[in-house]
Amino acid sequence: MKALKTVIANLMPVVRWITAGLFIGVFGLNVVQITLRYLVGTTWLWVPDLLRLMFVWMVFLGASVLYAMNGHLAVDFLVTRLSPRRRQIAAIVVEAAAITFFTILFFKGIEIAEKRMRVPFDTWDVPTGYAYAAISVAAVLMLLIGIDRLADQIRTVIRGETENVEGN
Repeated sequence: MKALKTVIANLMPVVRWITAGLFIGVFGLNVVQITLRYLVGTTWLWVPDLLRLMFVWMVFLGASVLYAMNGHLAVDFLVTRLSPRRRQIAAIVVEAAAITFFTILFFKGIEIAEKRMRVPFDTWDVPTGYAYAAISVAAVLMLLIGIDRLADQIRTVIRGETENVEGN
């Protein structure tokens, strides 16, 4: 599993930078579009389609970055009341459920992207399937992270350790 940790450690900073670049691009294009509309009285018709494409990729890649950083909201009301050993078991169950979800997300993302490859954006002759491909790409990233975390959590339980309960 060291190889998987290395892949994740090298990949996630790149994904973070891509996500940040997409955010800056979305923000900048919106500012340009608003400026053109209200100060010049014109607009670029292709910008909303590009913004949609960039936004979808930003959201899904951003979700994988948050997942890698344990940055998603979590309701831990019940888990905090459990013993450390049961917390570890709950963490394994949650991670296994997440891996199941990411697997479904991967296959459904491919299915949706394939169907949308026949539907172009409004103003360009580019298939909207390229936007929907972000679903499967993010699912693969989150699957890699989830598998790594699950392996760590199982090793921790086998060793009888009480640390690493949240998968950090």
